[in-house]
Amino acid sequence: MRGAASTRSTQALLTAVRAGRVTEVTDLLDGLTDAERRACLPGLKEMRKELRAERWGADARRIYPALQLAGAACHTGAAAAAAWLGAGEWVWQRHVAPRVLLHLLAGREADWLADVAHRLAALPVARGVSYELMAGLVELAGCPVPTTEAYVVGWVGSLNTGRRQDRSLADRLRSEPHLAELTAALFETDDIGGRLDWFSSDSAQSWPRALAELAGEGALERKILLDACVARLLRGGRVSDLRLFLKVLDALAPTREEERARTADWAAMCADGAPSVATHAQKVLASLAVDGGLPVRTLAEVSSAVLFRTEKKLVRAQLVLLGKVLRSRAGEGDPPVVDELLPAVGEAFGHPDTDVQERALKLVARYAGAAGAATREQVARAADQLGPGLRPRAQEALGITLAPQEPYTEVLPLTQEPFRLEPAPGSAAEVAEEVSAVITSGGDLAAFERTLDGLVRHAHRDLDGLADALAPVVANRWWRGADPYDRVQPAFRESTYGLEVVAASVVQAVQLRTLRYGVEHGHEARPYEANATLRACYDVRLWEVALRIRTGPVPLLLATPTWSTGFIEP
Repeated sequence: MRGAASTRSTQALLTAVRAGRVTEVTDLLDGLTDAERRACLPGLKEMRKELRAERWGADARRIYPALQLAGAACHTGAAAAAAWLGAGEWVWQRHVAPRVLLHLLAGREADWLADVAHRLAALPVARGVSYELMAGLVELAGCPVPTTEAYVVGWVGSLNTGRRQDRSLADRLRSEPHLAELTAALFETDDIGGRLDWFSSDSAQSWPRALAELAGEGALERKILLDACVARLLRGGRVSDLRLFLKVLDALAPTREEERARTADWAAMCADGAPSVATHAQKVLASLAVDGGLPVRTLAEVSSAVLFRTEKKLVRAQLVLLGKVLRSRAGEGDPPVVDELLPAVGEAFGHPDTDVQERALKLVARYAGAAGAATREQVARAADQLGPGLRPRAQEALGITLAPQEPYTEVLPLTQEPFRLEPAPGSAAEVAEEVSAVITSGGDLAAFERTLDGLVRHAHRDLDGLADALAPVVANRWWRGADPYDRVQPAFRESTYGLEVVAASVVQAVQLRTLRYGVEHGHEARPYEANATLRACYDVRLWEVALRIRTGPVPLLLATPTWSTGFIEP
């Protein structure tokens, strides 16, 4: 009797899942034991496999939320449950509410819940795992919070878009039980800057403002925030990340003592940082230098690195700073300030901009008389790098004679030797492999032409055999399978998407009237694009190939290049 009841329960659950009735599925699962839930897994896996071929169809859209829920609840192993919840099928599909999933999983052991939470958090952001689900599992398990990219991005997103109820971001962050860990993870997460920079700096929802406010009141440790921010700027990264963390640094407003303690960091930013970061660090060091808080030896070392950079704005600002320090402290120090700084100024003689060279030469000419013999000799050696127009002035200022420069000789780059392109793939299976490589990850022009030639040749020999070979390769392409919203045909009327239109024609996923329209009118699509004419030539050729494959196959392409130069042998 128990076996019959279990079979009925399994059948009832599978029926409810196939109907997409999430509430009924939840009620049925609540009444099942672990053993009965495990008995449902074969049917659920079979249903999932069945839906993969029609993942964008109406049936799949109806079934997927209930299927995701049932599979997660029926897996008793943490790894299997996490793999089910984080599967690629659910991406871009309607998801079941996290609270429903958490309700069904709440009875599991804490270690099991923690394992699932951390496995889900380790998945790529693109999998779209719900932050509410991960956070709910962490809360149920009472485990350490994950600090992976997916979890941190989800946390930030929940704070940016969640219900604010007129509460500032700082106020909402105060109620975060894992504030210190997640805030520290912000500085370690790549591409997070754009997500933290939604609001203006004076907004109550601004992240830089909120972090500074929490640091000011002690909810976050100020030194840790400053160190993390400086380390993140030193590491470099996307412009959006650096812009955001510079705003955080400005909001924290480091004191002069805090700036002085990080002199080595500012120097490293000046030497190797992105332009925006180097500019900020340069301003900090300039302020310290003018106030006497920066050792002259350090200023000289930083200047040598900055004057080697290509950004003219940074180089000019550094020369201005050196001029200020030389004016105010030229006669000080042991060794004298002028002997420390003039060799650094001489580094600018090798800059490609002659305006920078001229500015540096003016500084050298003004203070060379106060420099020692060794310094003057060092600067004289650097003057060999000056351009022809400045060399006479350098000789006069330094009292030296520079060796004549060798005449400039134009050297052209070496040209690559042409090579013969490989022939078209010899079998339908090889063609399928080449198609997979080209449409998945692109390739050079030679690979494209070789693959296109192979498609044409094998379509002429055996179209059905080529279609069978291509079927598994294109099974998951966006144009394969059901098209309930009629998106595929309009898309192929406007663009070929490279070899995709030819592959789609081979497996008959694109209609002949669509291809005829492309050949006759496709060039009229997107006329506003800058390369519309060149794109039209490229697309019309592919539309015609795709059409001829189905209506009048030809044995080979006459326009396939023979050599890497594009030359076609007669």
